Amino acid sequence: MIARLQRTFHHCPPLNRMHPSDPALLDRCRERWHLVIGPSLTGGSESSVFACSDANGTALVLKLSMAAECEAAALQLWRGRAAVRLRDWDAEVGALLLERIVPATPLPPDHEEDAMRIAAGILADLHAVPLPPDHPFPSQPAAFDRFLREARANAAPGTAGLSLLPAIRPIARELWSSARQHVLLHGDFIDKNLLLGPDGYVAIDPMPLIGDPCSDIGFFAAYHPPARRIADRARALARRLNHDPERAARWAAIYAVGEACETWRQDSDELQAWVQSGEALRLLGV
Repeated sequence: MIARLQRTFHHCPPLNRMHPSDPALLDRCRERWHLVIGPSLTGGSESSVFACSDANGTALVLKLSMAAECEAAALQLWRGRAAVRLRDWDAEVGALLLERIVPATPLPPDHEEDAMRIAAGILADLHAVPLPPDHPFPSQPAAFDRFLREARANAAPGTAGLSLLPAIRPIARELWSSARQHVLLHGDFIDKNLLLGPDGYVAIDPMPLIGDPCSDIGFFAAYHPPARRIADRARALARRLNHDPERAARWAAIYAVGEACETWRQDSDELQAWVQSGEALRLLGV
């Protein structure tokens, strides 16, 4: 396992490979793992995901990803503890063979207390994993710059988030530089990436990086509705995890600005109003 992790770490930066949608990749995975590949599942712009089964009929998930190395490295460190279990992976093509989670119901947006309890339990386990000294995961500043670029690229004109976007990088820099500890973050810790399995909820689709544990807390709080409770949600979750509630609330305000660059959320009007509220502006220091 250690030798394999070291190989993972050395290859964590994305390799030059075919796009995950290329049919030739499916053929290679089918042959390597003797898979019966079923319908495609919800993926993303940088991944393709398929239901599949192996020669024994075991239900699995095949994920073809442009960032497979870092995801595989994180899943190997977590070893199925609060995260989906990695069965195998192919570094050359960027293919992850994952356990199939059933029934795979995402964390619902209501039942706030239950959501806090579930999220806190998962984050406690994910953040507790020891990091090898030569880990390959990107730093939070590098990942945050990508977050800013994507938020700006996808922004709708005239949104409150777009107007506040230039202000949040200095605040984020202050928070990650003053953090008392740095842990392996999930990096995309939101409702749709927390799925119900036979033994409870587990996290899927990490975008792993090293940073302030309050960042994952704030990320969850900013994305989980309703928007009017963003700061209170972050503080409540931080208290459950023995972290600084105000630090978590500041991270939540930062990520809420990114969310408020777009208008797709059902509570978009509420979110637009909240990021311009006195509470949000105080947390942002603007």
